[in-house]
Amino acid sequence: DYAVSREDKNAAGQKMYIQTKMAEYAEELWEMMQDEKTHIYMCGLKGMESGMAECFGPIAEKNGIVWTEFAKAMKKADRYHVEVY
Repeated sequence: DYAVSREDKNAAGQKMYIQTKMAEYAEELWEMMQDEKTHIYMCGLKGMESGMAECFGPIAEKNGIVWTEFAKAMKKADRYHVEVY
């Protein structure tokens, strides 16, 4: 699946954002992030990073993990790549 920010529409008929599409698959994406072979590449506006926290923070917490620490560990392992402006 894919989303083109602001060009696609979400279920409510509003503009689709990447964060919205991620939320649809949050559990599946979280499971993939547990695999050390998984890398995340994020490019775009700085607000996208907070969207990741909003999407995965509650799932991480449910699993006894703090999202910010998890993301920091992924960055340290060179698995979380961020280019935002």
